[in-house]
Amino acid sequence: MILKNFLIRSTAVVVVCIALFSCDDEFNTVGSEVIGDVNFEDRLYEATPVAYSARFERVQTSGLPGYLLGVYNDPVYGQSTYGVLSQLQPERFDPVFGDNARLDSVVLNIPYFSTTTNTEANDDGEIINTFELDSVYGSQPFRLSIYKSNYFLRDFDPNSNQRQLYFSNDLNDIETNFGTELKQELLYTDEGFVPSAEELILLSPDGEDENDDPDVTRLPPAFRVKLPVDIFTTAFLDMEGSAELSNANNFRNFFRGIFFEAEAVNNAGNLMFLNVTNGDITLHYTFDKVDTADEDEDGSTTDIVQDQGTLALSFANNVVNGIDTQFDATISNELLTENQDAINGEETLYLKGGDGSIAIIDLFRGMVTNENGEEENELDFLRRQNWLINDASMTFYINQDRVSGGDTEPERIYIYNMETDEVLLDYRFDNTINNDNPVVSITNHLGRISRDSDDNGEFFKVRMTQHINDILDGDTENARLGLSVSQNVNIINNADGFARVRNDETDPNSDIEVAEKTTPFASVISHEGTVLYGNGPSVPEAKQLKLNIFYTESIDN
Repeated sequence: MILKNFLIRSTAVVVVCIALFSCDDEFNTVGSEVIGDVNFEDRLYEATPVAYSARFERVQTSGLPGYLLGVYNDPVYGQSTYGVLSQLQPERFDPVFGDNARLDSVVLNIPYFSTTTNTEANDDGEIINTFELDSVYGSQPFRLSIYKSNYFLRDFDPNSNQRQLYFSNDLNDIETNFGTELKQELLYTDEGFVPSAEELILLSPDGEDENDDPDVTRLPPAFRVKLPVDIFTTAFLDMEGSAELSNANNFRNFFRGIFFEAEAVNNAGNLMFLNVTNGDITLHYTFDKVDTADEDEDGSTTDIVQDQGTLALSFANNVVNGIDTQFDATISNELLTENQDAINGEETLYLKGGDGSIAIIDLFRGMVTNENGEEENELDFLRRQNWLINDASMTFYINQDRVSGGDTEPERIYIYNMETDEVLLDYRFDNTINNDNPVVSITNHLGRISRDSDDNGEFFKVRMTQHINDILDGDTENARLGLSVSQNVNIINNADGFARVRNDETDPNSDIEVAEKTTPFASVISHEGTVLYGNGPSVPEAKQLKLNIFYTESIDN
């Protein structure tokens, strides 16, 4: 075990005495009550956590709250490439297209996440909107290819009869492992794709007079392209009345999905959230019908006239993100399980979203020298103290020599119980939750990044008073904690993942195996990373990772 000397410091507290005695409810007690007229002195106990990093071999990327597409060059960790495979669902099954139906166009439309920044009227009185794209990272082009896929995404795992999970490396390994064509037919390609913030202007005929001005429809920015008519004619119009189009299961096995592939151009690109929830593929077709209502007003109700119809296909059911991260070689080597010290901790903690890495934190695992000069388990020592816990927090300092700073840094980090996959109690008690703007949500517990005058990140502060109090009271197990980057701290569900770990993390000589480790969904959908200080002789004293516990005890104690 590690020998650690505990530190008790008296701290100056600028308060009036009456505040100490009128706010008993604000104290968190450890094995005692606030009773009578006693004098209190505020002190600090510094615990030294054991912290190290774990890299994932793969993480769950199905059932995500958002999906990324593109290429992102992280200045620290390397390049990540994101692809998306999605099933489709027709708005109606067993569609009837009508007599002599022919497909006019197939339009793929996926709106970008955007914000209106200006609205004004032009000289013709038309309302012109100016937009700014949200959730787009980088400005360099990447090669975008869209394919009809032949890989079947099943709903249930036949081995467990549970929902089938898909992982970050599945799309890269499909053709190798299953011999199935992920990319069956090419539907579209753009050699230099960059999302545009321009408003979409759609023109449609106004009546039958060719001299009439067309109707103008203005839409927010979107990825909108036409796909090959012949492929969708074969798959839909030619299959009218078939079993393949009669229900969801048959259709998903017949038309297995759409794959969006991104490839770097000149080793660069951009990354965006793909708004598949609001996207669709719409088939526009023309068919013949008998004009029984005399719609053309020619006096005949037996004429054959042309009419138009549509069939919309939504991106639904199974959607999977593929992630391929080319980790920096030095960091990749440091993150090998055999190079991570789970007993004494590491000087550097690597947090990387996507299929990257998290930090694992152990509290109160070692020994301390108690007031009698004897070695004692730290947790046992703390539990028998007659302390009132006023505040407990950890400050994670950013190694500015290892990161680029600015907008390449994550704005938030997230801590969770790795044994229960739950947030800490402090999360539940935090009244700063903001459902509309996650960047400023849960800031008492999970402090936002603190930046210096050059906009470079200095530290993150995680307040965990309730959690520590419950551990010391014996109400909560002293479980390992996970620390990750977070794209949205309001998302508290965890994804499955697999990492190489020792089968006994308290034994540095135990065998290494691939084991299940959870990671927050909010980390999986985050592309960013950071580098934090842990503990060790090379870490500046002021930036060592500490758990600071401010407590009050009776002077007579």
